[in-house]
Amino acid sequence: MNKTMLKGIFLSAAVMLSATVYSQTKSPFIYESGNTTIKLGGFIRTVALYDFKGSVQNNDFVNSTISIPSNWEYQKRTSYDASASRLGLKITQNIEKFGPLDIYFEMDFRGANDVLRLRQAYVAFSGFTLGQTWSFWYDAASMPAMIDIQGVNSRTFLRTPLLGYTAKIGKDLTFGVSFEIPKAKITTATGYKSVNQTTPDIPFFLQYKGKSGHIKAAGIFRTITYGVTSDEELKSASAFGAQLSGSLKVVKNFTLYSNGIYGKGVARYINDLGALNLDLVPNQDNGGMQVIPMWGVSLGLKADLSQKIYCTSTYSVAGINSDYNYYSANEYLKGDYFSATMFWNVAKNLSVAGEYLHGKRVNMNHASAEANRLQMMVMYTF
Repeated sequence: MNKTMLKGIFLSAAVMLSATVYSQTKSPFIYESGNTTIKLGGFIRTVALYDFKGSVQNNDFVNSTISIPSNWEYQKRTSYDASASRLGLKITQNIEKFGPLDIYFEMDFRGANDVLRLRQAYVAFSGFTLGQTWSFWYDAASMPAMIDIQGVNSRTFLRTPLLGYTAKIGKDLTFGVSFEIPKAKITTATGYKSVNQTTPDIPFFLQYKGKSGHIKAAGIFRTITYGVTSDEELKSASAFGAQLSGSLKVVKNFTLYSNGIYGKGVARYINDLGALNLDLVPNQDNGGMQVIPMWGVSLGLKADLSQKIYCTSTYSVAGINSDYNYYSANEYLKGDYFSATMFWNVAKNLSVAGEYLHGKRVNMNHASAEANRLQMMVMYTF
């Protein structure tokens, strides 16, 4: 092969490469062609943590998993985790009859033994969402940023397969409703058992979003199915819940966040209670099964100290009522959660953060235990 031919091949490759780079209008991770845009994104996220004066045996700080009484051998813990590093792919196509159609995949490495895990996979068009994504009860904007992925113990943090619809009903007003795959974690009494769930959970919301913040009012209806072993019969209990959440920028550099949940049989939708079998519990009075009242409330803030440094903090409480004929001394009654975090955006795509977490679990006999955590995060986003 002579030099002229080599130059020709090299020049052709350069032209093709230039054309490809030119079509990527924003970054090397965005490709545009015709009516299709493909964007690859994600982040590398590493966290070092140290638990002291009580520990949570998980990288997520879940109050309800704190051991009572405190185990002497688990008073301290050191760990390092990069499994929350994330990769996402978004494909947008402009369809003549439907307008923009979004296809989204998102994965991390938080599956068993740090294997790749599917977080989200859905199609969205004309207000409809079909696939696995955040529950319509989830309100990400009502919580300030923190290192702890699970977040405060009173909030909803749930991805699930669903069919949902959202629509604008005013300039700043949005309505949404969805049918979500039902799952129930049940504490069974003698003669009863957990069975497959057959009726979708139905959450719905109305949200106002303005320049200074937002407010979201949401409700949910559930039908929880259980089995009666004596006659092999399926029975069900009705459950419901209500949530009010929002954010408010009080002044330029200071924002408040809050959420509150109350309901019966909605443990799946409250972080602390979602780790326990409290959607349906025994009725100690008549030996049957029942849904019981449960609640959660939080207040958070964000303070921008400069263009690159900001602080956040949240206090949260979640619990159940103990006066519904469901009582055992070693059962969970409530949990407290406190976080204080500082973020520093070192460079365009690089940020570091430090965080202190405090958690407390209280049982029905008022026995309690606490845990404390210091952690540091380094994250590069692309």
